[in-house]
Amino acid sequence: WSRIAIGLVLGLAVGVAVILLVNPHVDEDIEQAVLATREPIFLILTLVALGVLLLADAWCLVVLAQVVRPEVPWWRVLGVALEANLVGGATSFGGLEIPYQIVVLRALGLRVSEATSAVMVKGLLHTSVLVVAALAAFIPISGSPITPLQRWILLGVLGFMLVFWLVGTLWARKPLGLSLLPKPIRRRVGSFVEALGAFRAAGWRVMLKVIILTIVYWIGMFSLIPLILLALGYRGALLPIVVGQAVLQVLMPLSPLPGGAGVAEFGYLELIGPSTPGRIRVASLILWRIMTWILPVALGGLAMGLRGIKRK
Repeated sequence: WSRIAIGLVLGLAVGVAVILLVNPHVDEDIEQAVLATREPIFLILTLVALGVLLLADAWCLVVLAQVVRPEVPWWRVLGVALEANLVGGATSFGGLEIPYQIVVLRALGLRVSEATSAVMVKGLLHTSVLVVAALAAFIPISGSPITPLQRWILLGVLGFMLVFWLVGTLWARKPLGLSLLPKPIRRRVGSFVEALGAFRAAGWRVMLKVIILTIVYWIGMFSLIPLILLALGYRGALLPIVVGQAVLQVLMPLSPLPGGAGVAEFGYLELIGPSTPGRIRVASLILWRIMTWILPVALGGLAMGLRGIKRK
């Protein structure tokens, strides 16, 4: 808990520093953010969208876990997915929520290969949908706000992800590639490939359900900023906002700090800021970070705390 708190405070400090660097009068921005309560319907819809995307993300893991272990309690897996928001939002470089979920799923009765496959398949589907959405930034009619430099950075990130998945897939399928790995790793990779076969054998209905949940997750995510802007009185074009957010979601993992701090704030002001009025730019950033970082982390902390109390 102490390390989680330190990581979260560090990320918040960097985020606040970026905001102060851009606009020293942060008190005015906070007041402007509070004015969003004058349009309560949009704030309520923002909270509903946040709840839908968190539930869709968690239920996706429930579906995948019950494919290999039908007897695992759905509410326990749901709690694991919620706790991952706390771990991912309070640890450096992100990504730690992946092994965390695997470890806790093992405690629920899944084998290492089964837990790894469930978490990795969910991550692969999420990443695939995000990549497709981010590619919309290269369509002229999308009104993408990215600069030529940002376009090259985005291409580099997407290219790295594509090469990583292609090489990893081919390496795992070829006997020669497996033979070059150390024996413990080779055994893990082999069991992982075996567990993936269980998902393929589950039928198209299961995969269709997971794909639908993933799409619902991203629809909820991409609706957050437009709803926040509408709550602040913005009535401009929304397509550039959505495209800019898709690009931002790809770039945020580049931050070494918890919650993508630093990159998230700079990226928001560079990608979303130009499409919004200056008076609500920082205010919308503050609300967006509360919705996508602070609230999910708090919910994950509640889930982890309840699990600890129940165990005692």
